[in-house]
Amino acid sequence: MSVEPHDLEMSLNYFIRNGFELHPYFYNCTGVDSYALGVPRPFIGTYFLTVGIVLLMIYLPCLFVMGRSDLMKSSCYKIMFYLGIMDISCITVNSVATGWLAIQGATFCSYPKFIYVMGAIGCGFWMGSCATCILLALNRCCDINQNFKIRKMFVGNNIYIVMLVPLSYTIYSTFFIKPVAFNSNYVSWFFNPFIPGMNGEYYVNIAHTINNCCVSLTTTTLYVLLCCSLLHKSRHSSSEALSKTQRQIFIQSILICSINAIAAYIYVYMQFIPPPPFVVLIGQLAWQCAHGSVCIVYITMNRTIRRGVFKLFCPQNLQSHLNMKTTTITTEVRPVSKVITSVAATATSSEAVF
Repeated sequence: MSVEPHDLEMSLNYFIRNGFELHPYFYNCTGVDSYALGVPRPFIGTYFLTVGIVLLMIYLPCLFVMGRSDLMKSSCYKIMFYLGIMDISCITVNSVATGWLAIQGATFCSYPKFIYVMGAIGCGFWMGSCATCILLALNRCCDINQNFKIRKMFVGNNIYIVMLVPLSYTIYSTFFIKPVAFNSNYVSWFFNPFIPGMNGEYYVNIAHTINNCCVSLTTTTLYVLLCCSLLHKSRHSSSEALSKTQRQIFIQSILICSINAIAAYIYVYMQFIPPPPFVVLIGQLAWQCAHGSVCIVYITMNRTIRRGVFKLFCPQNLQSHLNMKTTTITTEVRPVSKVITSVAATATSSEAVF
């Protein structure tokens, strides 16, 4: 039997439309001894599982605090909040699920439906986060250089319309293209499920390759331009407060997105050149770091989010003992919002903070 491979027939969309059954030709595990094909990885698996749980325990409170604060008046943080949803979903796949499957020594046929769904979520939300990072980079460029005509799309309610682009892209990437599959031999995810007797060329994902090439080049280009613009502005700006505020948001943004670009570069390399095992592992670690590093940036560099998280878990009597302010977290961010608002010369008083 020979069937022409098609993305739609190998996608999550097909799986849902056909009673949650995998394609009978491309993902047929009948007679396959899956555990004989894999290798248990207890140590590296425990690392991924433990780190994944820790990252989720940090990220979820950060996202909760961000969503409740005045930071959400800024279009930048609206994008970051959506990026946080992408990151949490990917951490569940590239850390928690990866760790558990590695400990088991699993391959695709060990848990075909579970790995298939996790692979679709991991691939789709990775590509969605890439698009979101490009949008975040454009947002930062517009904040530094107010002469960009596209700046208007981030002002007021326009940001919600613009964010439909990465949302639509995430839906497409999750439900309409081939997912990745886990393999414990490399402790990583591949489009090829390595089912014996199947041609690996059936599983090549062109959309993912194009995505990674685009995000690598676009993100790098935008942040080089952003660095040049920020350097020029800092030399000619007479407002020290403005420079400090923009630099804080800029550093957070560039740390978040630069790691995404590194992971994308590695996976582009892996698509075209058979990599040695250590490069595959570095790529998996980079994927984990691309999503997990964001909450570390928030908790270490954003005082508003850090204090908000502390107040969530710290008893009131301990807060008083440490002489912490008991005002809401929104009070702290208003001066920052005012500074950013004063920069947005084109925004009216009724429009949201840029």
